[in-house]
Amino acid sequence: MPPTIQLTKLCKSFGANHAVMDVSLEVARGEVLGLLGPNGAGKSTTLYMMAGLVRPNSGRITLFGEHFQHNRLSILKRMGVLLERPVFYEHLTVERNLKIHAQLSGVEVNLHRTLDLAGILPLADHRTSTLSLGMRQRLGLARAMVNEPELLLLDEPTNGLDVEGNHELLRFLRRLADEAKVTILFSSHQMHEVETLCDRVAIMNEGKLITCEQTESLLSYDQTQVEVLLEGADRAAKKLADLDWVAEIDVRPGRLRLRLKTANVHQLTSFLVNNGFTIAGIIPRRRTLQDYFLKVMNKQPEGDAS
Repeated sequence: MPPTIQLTKLCKSFGANHAVMDVSLEVARGEVLGLLGPNGAGKSTTLYMMAGLVRPNSGRITLFGEHFQHNRLSILKRMGVLLERPVFYEHLTVERNLKIHAQLSGVEVNLHRTLDLAGILPLADHRTSTLSLGMRQRLGLARAMVNEPELLLLDEPTNGLDVEGNHELLRFLRRLADEAKVTILFSSHQMHEVETLCDRVAIMNEGKLITCEQTESLLSYDQTQVEVLLEGADRAAKKLADLDWVAEIDVRPGRLRLRLKTANVHQLTSFLVNNGFTIAGIIPRRRTLQDYFLKVMNKQPEGDAS
């Protein structure tokens, strides 16, 4: 089975501004890919090209194994799109907005079910102009889901949602990928959202795709930063302070937070046990997606974002 998304040397310029440069990427069916990068990195432009709203200067977009430019209408019927802040007919109700979109898309849909999935069924008879930012985002998602798409392109979909709504949306999207095998390309500035939802993480900067890795592999444990649970933390800290392989010590009640110069937890354990301390536990620090993002970005040359 071909990948749902295949981008090949995709490029887009706006005059002298090179927004996207030679981006190549594949996303499998049912996979959730998080797209990260600073403002101006080229994330939104990439999504706009995939949605058919911006024409690339060069390169190829292949969706569902078909060339996008040659099969645009048939491909769009299999996609759902939520880009930036969605626009609606403000004087019409929530349900009427969704019904018009369904009619224009040529699909028959259970509107109440779609609104219920998006968590806004109680607002079906409300005018769209009365909706909060978070509820407008939910309506935008309902509109993206109206044709039961196989591919979702989402640009900052949690914008304006409260904590509970954010959590519900991420669970819903994860369920779509796992159970309905919907492929999702998800752009966000919120690292915890990408950690929670995405199978892989792609980072863009200055129009280029810098890296693309499995999320789980990035969230490994850092053996050089550990928390040690033990009695006599003050005494242990004094003994550790003179060791050349210990870089930093932070003493807390019943525990030590240590940064080691080398990732040798066995050496630390042996030293403490040999000096008469009883260790209740050693907890290595778990790396975060933010750690990885900052590491990748710090390796990039400085310059104007495109």
